[in-house]
Amino acid sequence: MTDVKPRKTLSLKRKAKKEVPVAADDVKPVVETPKQLRPNGDEVKEFTRGKKRVIKMQSQAQKKALKDSKLSPSERQSRELKRLLAESFSVWRRRRPLSIGVDEQIVEFLASKKIDISKRAIKKLLHRHTKNKNYLQNIIRGGPRFKLDGTELGEVQKEEKEHAKRTLDSAD
Repeated sequence: MTDVKPRKTLSLKRKAKKEVPVAADDVKPVVETPKQLRPNGDEVKEFTRGKKRVIKMQSQAQKKALKDSKLSPSERQSRELKRLLAESFSVWRRRRPLSIGVDEQIVEFLASKKIDISKRAIKKLLHRHTKNKNYLQNIIRGGPRFKLDGTELGEVQKEEKEHAKRTLDSAD
């Protein structure tokens, strides 16, 4: 058994493409036209790929749905709560200085509406609301703090005004 034949090996190399000579006039680069907006807000994007003309259309609703699908559940809840509070309370909509303990008032409001939203969503919403430029400017102006229903409860303190000013200056 001295005549051992070597085994064949399997090769996984790609075959080289055959190059076909092409005239310079036949080559078309991918050409994109600028995005066009239709009257209803839909976006139309047109380009050519090789010899084919491709038209992509995406409506505003599709764009929003795609963007919202990437959000965390607490972020979705936070946005829904923002919309609900803006519809229900002018103090929230006008970004008036909120009273201390407004988070408990929000929880009570949600309980009365029988809506279940996580504490994390409420915390995110309050953070975003209180870091808003208009809210900070209202804090700097001073004056009363408000409960959600619009009744006054306390005053904006001097330290809070200074803190709002520092926060606003660091954001710019």
